[in-house]
Amino acid sequence: MSKINKEIAIFIVFLILVALWGLFVKVPVEETKTPDPESQVSGMTIQFKDGISESEVRTILQNCNMTRNYRMTYDNSSEDYYIMADKDNWSDIRLKLVDEMKETNKKNWTVSTPAHVIRKEDYYVLPISGQAIQDEKFLSILDKYGIGVEKFLWCDIRFLYSDGPLTYWIPKEDAIRIKNELEQNDNIFSVQFDYLFPPFDPTT
Repeated sequence: MSKINKEIAIFIVFLILVALWGLFVKVPVEETKTPDPESQVSGMTIQFKDGISESEVRTILQNCNMTRNYRMTYDNSSEDYYIMADKDNWSDIRLKLVDEMKETNKKNWTVSTPAHVIRKEDYYVLPISGQAIQDEKFLSILDKYGIGVEKFLWCDIRFLYSDGPLTYWIPKEDAIRIKNELEQNDNIFSVQFDYLFPPFDPTT
């Protein structure tokens, strides 16, 4: 066998060995998949019952395993109002409010869709508008049932990167656990998530 043929044969064997090695050895590839935007929760907006103090809010949060450092903003200046109706009176109250709104065309009293009504133990919590609390007819309906107008208090939570000012995130699984734990508290109506990267909305 000539020298050239021998070199060609060696080269072919080499290529075969490289091909076999490539079949059996998995080369690690850098993960380039974009994470699900809704998997990274950067904060929470917590809806509290009227009258809770900032120190009480801090205590509630400290007793919950938040898994990461966070910054808290307490807001008691909201103009978001609500009423709490006993479950036994809820149907009557809602019917009277709906009937009165139809008769007087006052659709801005309240939002009566199921998505906006909060069930809390033996009570229903109904968000109402600032216009409603100025209306004597609306207030007279509430007086009949001994119901007063109250105001939501809000707390904004932002998860932080280490101890610095940068916003970070926690996995949605942890966020759901925290939400479920917080909403067991009598002073909390709801917990909403804020995402590090908001989900894409094709309508915008």
